[in-house]
Amino acid sequence: MMKSVLAISEGGPDAAMAFRLAAVVAADFGAIVDGVHFPLGRPDDINIAAQAMPFLKDQDKSRLNGRLHNTEGAWREHAAAIAGATLRTGWDTTLDMLVAMGRSADLLIVGRPGIDPENTAPATVHAAIHDCARPVMVAPPDPHARRLSSVVIAWNGSAQAARAVEYALPFLARAIKVTILVAGATPDAVNAPLLVRHLGRHGVAATVDAVDPGVVSGRARGRALLGYVGDSNADLLVMGAYGGGQLSGFLGLGGATGKVISSCPVPVLLAH
Repeated sequence: MMKSVLAISEGGPDAAMAFRLAAVVAADFGAIVDGVHFPLGRPDDINIAAQAMPFLKDQDKSRLNGRLHNTEGAWREHAAAIAGATLRTGWDTTLDMLVAMGRSADLLIVGRPGIDPENTAPATVHAAIHDCARPVMVAPPDPHARRLSSVVIAWNGSAQAARAVEYALPFLARAIKVTILVAGATPDAVNAPLLVRHLGRHGVAATVDAVDPGVVSGRARGRALLGYVGDSNADLLVMGAYGGGQLSGFLGLGGATGKVISSCPVPVLLAH
């Protein structure tokens, strides 16, 4: 069950996305939402930098305060009225503290990375996916206030995909339609019938579909998956997060995963 949801904001466009989707999940599961604001810099850092460039001090403080106010405004609009909801906004919030909070939640929700011009590859999203050992849901920028009733599972038989399905079971149990999508292989080759049987034992009636994107790059496979999600009018995509955390890729992810989370029109539930 999803009873404890951690919604993460860095004070940019991500704030409204994360808090809005957190409210949808909370309403569906009767969950409590804990919001946290992660500051892109701290007052002490500004004071140190100002010794070399004093004229930047006021500008940086204004930027940090503006992002904090954006988080607080989005929280009031979307999540503050949820029973039991809390918001942490201290300047002392570190990535280690964020990871500790994430590991004590059932679900982490972040806004789509890549659209904030000040912060195109948020450290919070990287930490959520690679370090928290919890499901991470990436919220799209457009409002998505409807129930997550049509779910597509991107399935390739991998450990990451299996973990994503396990994390998604509370959502699958409430869904009206669940589709297991196999790309670039036959369903039997990735044991999709076994997944259908497993989900059936949980009361989830899933169907299998397959697409052949051809011999293409990871980003192209990601585009094929996005096309299927759009054509099927899905509400949620479930997939493994592939990549070893290396700095060379977007958020340490592979090409297909990076393409999907930066472009998917619906929420994406990830497991690394």
